[in-house]
Amino acid sequence: MDDINEHKATRQRLNSWGGLHSLFNPHCPIHGRRALIEAYTRDKLIKASQELQQALVEEEKRAEERKNTWARRILRKTCFYSRQDCALFIFSPKNRLRIQCLRLTQKKWFDYTILVFIGINCVTLAMERPSIPPRSYERLFLTVSGYIFTFIFSIEMSLKVIANGCMFGRGAYFKDGWNVLDGILVIISLINVAMELFVSGDSPKIFGVIRVLRLLRALRPLRVINRAPGVKLVVMTLISSLKPIGNIVLICCTFFIIFGILGVQLFKGMMYHCVGPDISNVTTRAECLGTKNNRWVNHRYNFDNLGQALMSLFVLSSKDGWVSIMYQGIDAVGIDQQPVENYNEWRMIYFISFLLLVGFFVLNMFVGVVVENFHKCKEALEAEMKEKARQKRLERKLKRQQYETQYIESKKKKKKRNEAYWEKYGPLRLRMHGIVTSKYFDLAIAAVIGINVISMAMEFYMMPNGLKYVLKALNYFFTAIF
Repeated sequence: MDDINEHKATRQRLNSWGGLHSLFNPHCPIHGRRALIEAYTRDKLIKASQELQQALVEEEKRAEERKNTWARRILRKTCFYSRQDCALFIFSPKNRLRIQCLRLTQKKWFDYTILVFIGINCVTLAMERPSIPPRSYERLFLTVSGYIFTFIFSIEMSLKVIANGCMFGRGAYFKDGWNVLDGILVIISLINVAMELFVSGDSPKIFGVIRVLRLLRALRPLRVINRAPGVKLVVMTLISSLKPIGNIVLICCTFFIIFGILGVQLFKGMMYHCVGPDISNVTTRAECLGTKNNRWVNHRYNFDNLGQALMSLFVLSSKDGWVSIMYQGIDAVGIDQQPVENYNEWRMIYFISFLLLVGFFVLNMFVGVVVENFHKCKEALEAEMKEKARQKRLERKLKRQQYETQYIESKKKKKKRNEAYWEKYGPLRLRMHGIVTSKYFDLAIAAVIGINVISMAMEFYMMPNGLKYVLKALNYFFTAIF
C-alpha cells in the first residue's frame, strides 16, 4: 500500500484470492492485517451485492419477456409499448408523485390503517338488517359510512396502482392474486355507489340486475387476508389442500356408499314403529292400525333407500346422536313388525365398524392433510422471509462499512465512567434508597402482604365483634405500612 500502483496490485490480489495467505503473514503488523481484512471484506460485500442485484434484474427481465400474454401482444402494436414501465403509461419510475406514493404504500402504518378501516367497515356491514326504516338516522349513517369506506379503499387502490403500475412492469398491482381480489371488491363497491346515486327506481331492468352486485359487499372482509400474514397462511393452506382433499373425498364417498348399500340390505322397511296410547300388545303393523288413535310411523333417520341411508350414516359419522340410531337398528325385527328391545345385538358390529373406519380414520385424514399442507406452506413462507431478511442484512452490512472507520476511532476513545444515578443523593435520601432497594425490604413487604391476605380470608358471616375489631385494626395497620 506504499503507492498507488502497489495499492492497485494488492486490491487485485484480494479480489482474485491469489496470494491471499501471504498478505496475512505473522510479520505483518496487527493494524496492517486489520486494514487488509477490512478492505477485503468491504470489497467482497460490495461486489457480491452488485452481482446479486444484477442477476435479479436480468432474471426479472427474462421472466417478463417469457410472458407473451395477449395483453402484451396487443400493447406491442400501440404507441404505449415504449412506456410500459410507466404506471398507467403516465408516471415514469422517476416521477416524484410515483416515488412519494411508493414510499407511502410501503410504510407499515399505512397497512395497519387500512386494516383498521376494514375492521370498522365489517362492523357497519354487520349492522345491516331489513327492518331499518329508509329515512331513519341509522340508514343515513350506514349509507354515508359505506360511501366513506368506498372512497378510502379507492384512494388506497389508486395509490398502489400509481406506485407499482396497473398491469405491466415489475410488481404491477394486478399481477398479485390478492390485489386482484381487492381491486374487484373496490370496483364492485364503486359500481354499487354509482347505482345508488344516479339510478332511480324507474330505471331499466338491466340496472336492477346490476344491483345484485350489492350482495358481493359481504366479501369485503376478505380484504383482510392480504394484510394479515397469519390469515393469509391459513387460506394458502386450504387452497393447496384442495387436491389431496379431493382424493380423500373419493375414499370417504366409497366407504359411505358401501356401508349405505349394506345398511339398505339389512334395515330397509324395518325402522317403522307404532305410536299411540296403547301399544303394549302390538307386534305388527296391522295390529297397530287396528287400534284407534295408533299410528305406524318411521324414524327420521332410516335405511329405506340409499339416500336415507347416506343421511343416517352422515349423522353417525358426526358422532352426534349415533347411539339412538344404533339401538333403533338393534331393536328392528322385520318389515311391518313392531321393534323389540335388543332384538339382535350382533347388528352393533355394523354401526361400530362404520364409526371406526369412517368416523375415526377417514375423517381424520382431512385434518392430517390440512396440517401437512400447513407445515409446507409455513416452511415456504419462512424460506421467503429468510431470503428477504438475508438481502436486508446484506444491505445493512454495506451501509455499516461506511461508518466502520468512525466507529473504530470512537471506540478507542476513553469513555467517561458512568456515575450511578443515586450518587448525588443527600444523606437521608441515600439511606432511604439503600433500605428500599434491599432484598430484605422486599421480603418483609411480601410477608406483610401474605399476612394481609390471611386476615382478609378470616372474615365470615355473623363473626363476633371482637374479631371484627381485630380485623379492622389490622386493616388500618396494613394500609399504613403500604
